[in-house]
Amino acid sequence: MADKWKTALHRLARGVIAGIAPTLAFGYAIFYSIFPSATFPVSGDASFVWIFFVVLTGAIVGGIQAQDLPEAIVAEFLSIPLGLAVAVLLAWSPAFAGFYLLDPSGVPFFVVHYSVLVVALGVPVVLVGAIVGQVLREWVRKDRAPRGLAR
Repeated sequence: MADKWKTALHRLARGVIAGIAPTLAFGYAIFYSIFPSATFPVSGDASFVWIFFVVLTGAIVGGIQAQDLPEAIVAEFLSIPLGLAVAVLLAWSPAFAGFYLLDPSGVPFFVVHYSVLVVALGVPVVLVGAIVGQVLREWVRKDRAPRGLAR
């Protein structure tokens, strides 16, 4: 029984580690879509291509980190609400400094309201990123294995 719990806890920890990169990428993409002049690259309007690239790159890295495809998909889909939380934390910093006239208690609703399109874009992108990351992981694993050990 203890081994079962240990295995489940180890799998959960691997899933959390695999979800760090897509969570940070998704949070950054959401923050960039709302405040493009406060992030890199500084611009007047948010770039769809840049948002797509950041989310896809984070999803591929998360897919590579995961042990198997179900773990990668769970980590990627958990990165969406966690990325919203990261974006809210990023948006709170100028609110507490008083740079814009939005009450800090309204920041989460403001971020969620204006990030609906990025979240809608993120759902299929993280799924594709998880699959591509797992394919790349297996391709590199087979390519680097000695001749007699390849699956």
